[in-house]
Amino acid sequence: MAGGWQVAALVVAAVAASTRAVIVDLSYTYNVDAPNSPRVTPFSHKIVKKGPNKINIWQEVNDFCASEHSGTHLDAPINFAQHGWSTEAIPLSRLWRVPAVVVDVSGPIKNAQDKNYEVKVRDLEQWESDHGTIPDGALVLFRTGWAKKVKNIRDFAGLDQHNTLNFPGVGKGAAEWLARHASRHSYQKGVVGVGIDTLSLDKGQTVRFPAHVALYQHNIYGLENLANLDKLPATGSYVTVMPLKIGGGSGSPARVIGEVDEAPPGASPAGTLLHSAYILPCLLIITLLAHWPLNA
Repeated sequence: MAGGWQVAALVVAAVAASTRAVIVDLSYTYNVDAPNSPRVTPFSHKIVKKGPNKINIWQEVNDFCASEHSGTHLDAPINFAQHGWSTEAIPLSRLWRVPAVVVDVSGPIKNAQDKNYEVKVRDLEQWESDHGTIPDGALVLFRTGWAKKVKNIRDFAGLDQHNTLNFPGVGKGAAEWLARHASRHSYQKGVVGVGIDTLSLDKGQTVRFPAHVALYQHNIYGLENLANLDKLPATGSYVTVMPLKIGGGSGSPARVIGEVDEAPPGASPAGTLLHSAYILPCLLIITLLAHWPLNA
């Protein structure tokens, strides 16, 4: 009998651990309000069928059209590297439950009062000094604080009187530092992807896209227009990226999901409900184990 209780205790611990995970949606709803660069084709949506069909069964069918790089999306390396991976060629191991780190540069951006602030090597070195070395195979996410402007696309894009884009991005030096991270630490993969909560990895006023070029030539993909980065901790989360599998694609709209073991400040408890369906069956198993001697 005691053995059964011991096993039950282990199951209780496992259930408790599973219910601590919080799921965070890092993507915006893909509709006409999704953040979209003025440089690419905007999202459009057309109702093809909405209502009862000929045999009185409700049916809805829609068409949509958009750039590969609209809304929350993935940039495939081929976007700025001729021989880089296209969207469908990115290995799933670099998209599924990737360890993520969040580099919060909202403070330096606010202090600099520069809309076109570029993340610097010193920002990354300061992060590693505070949190430890970026792990192998990591996704590096930059929180600029720009997401608070997303409800007004002109503010989010930083459009000025000349319709020039103005928003923060990753500087060339910082991008090269990330691209060389594997060789500096003898890592097998190094950084697999870099994401940001603005329209682009490069700053708004860019012509040569140096961050894109520096990263993508090493098959490091990009994520742009990310949401809710303030709900992820600096370390300890996992992120899953789900782009459309577009053959030869230079990118794709993507659903991006964060997984946090412990609820960060401000996170919705809704994510924990994902695990609640497992609780009742586990409790039944616990009851059976508690009354079932292991040496029976």
